Amino acid sequence: MSNPTNNPFWDFSVTAYRVDGVADACLRLQDRHSVDVNLFFYFCWLGTVRDSAVERGEAAAVVAATADWRERVVQPLREVRRRMKSGFTGMDADAVESLRSQVKRIELESERQQQDFLYAMTENINENNDLSVLAAARADRNVRRYLGEIDASLEPADEGDCEAIIAGCFGAGPAAAD
Repeated sequence: MSNPTNNPFWDFSVTAYRVDGVADACLRLQDRHSVDVNLFFYFCWLGTVRDSAVERGEAAAVVAATADWRERVVQPLREVRRRMKSGFTGMDADAVESLRSQVKRIELESERQQQDFLYAMTENINENNDLSVLAAARADRNVRRYLGEIDASLEPADEGDCEAIIAGCFGAGPAAAD
């Protein structure tokens, strides 16, 4: 597997994640429904670089292709980082925070590698990001397929989080309105 040095999918994700409200919405969906934020962004990004929505079998294949990495690398790193946040009795708080920062960097790198893997396996894309209403609708269909694959039963607040993330991906988040 090649390691792309230029990954437009990663750039897309980082840009969207920085939009006001998107990071919080991602974390809520991750915590409530075990949503893989990388996959959520991936299915949004596909809406911008493909002329059609993903098929059910394709969504299932993507979820399966990344499951081992997510479950054995990304999630354990996240759990360790989160456990370290509250500190440990008897341990030097600065030393724990320094180590926590290193774990956070490694966690982010593990997510970057997952995104590089996803980008490398993607076929039939054009490099012109379509940020039109039609592309946003494709992204929404793609995300719904993904959420169906992981059996996420969303409540109204979760629907709002999905909408906020998709809007952020398409430059329609609160920061874009300023």
